[in-house]
Amino acid sequence: MVIDLKHLLRIILVVVTLSIGVIVLLSYVFESDVLMLLRSVFVEWSVIVIAFAMLLGVLNVLRVHAGRIQHANGTAYSVILIFSFLIVFVPGIMPSDRVPAYVQGFVGPTGSVVGFIYQNVQRPLQAALFSLMAFFIATAAWRAFRVRSPASLVMFIATLLVLLGSIKINVGQGWRLVTETKNWALSVPVMAGARGILLGIVLGTIVTGLRLLSGIDRPYSD
Repeated sequence: MVIDLKHLLRIILVVVTLSIGVIVLLSYVFESDVLMLLRSVFVEWSVIVIAFAMLLGVLNVLRVHAGRIQHANGTAYSVILIFSFLIVFVPGIMPSDRVPAYVQGFVGPTGSVVGFIYQNVQRPLQAALFSLMAFFIATAAWRAFRVRSPASLVMFIATLLVLLGSIKINVGQGWRLVTETKNWALSVPVMAGARGILLGIVLGTIVTGLRLLSGIDRPYSD
């Protein structure tokens, strides 16, 4: 009798995933010290697994870009990536209490090197990316608000009312009516649509979880 090791491994993965998932779910439903203990153990294990997965991901990124540098394919970007990683990672993991006194303020997760890079490099880059995103959103809105159908006309009018009602000016009773219309639109139809979307997200999450627990979807075995 020949045993298919790949099929056996999939069965073991499904059983382990199903068991851990059911135990964690039951720990939120029933008050049991055993279930709470098992849940805490599984959560600690998951944190360790995630940490090693992140480490493998970082090593894979470095390996890929080191290969690009070796083959002179996109060398500039790869050099910048590896240099940026090392200049943040190396000072960040150095224990500040085990280095000479004259460098203690520079190393560690809260050291001046990491803080300087975050304040003067990462935050300005994030601000620049968000500003570019604003232009892309404005362009997409301009294309979306072209009145080509009754639905797009309703969307355009609703968006215009919300934008005008959000402006803090007072030019008479007519403007007050616009503000009240905006408040009604946000509290009644928009809230109803948001609740429907949230309900759909919850149902989709439940179905996805059940498919994972039952072994129908097995991303962990691919």
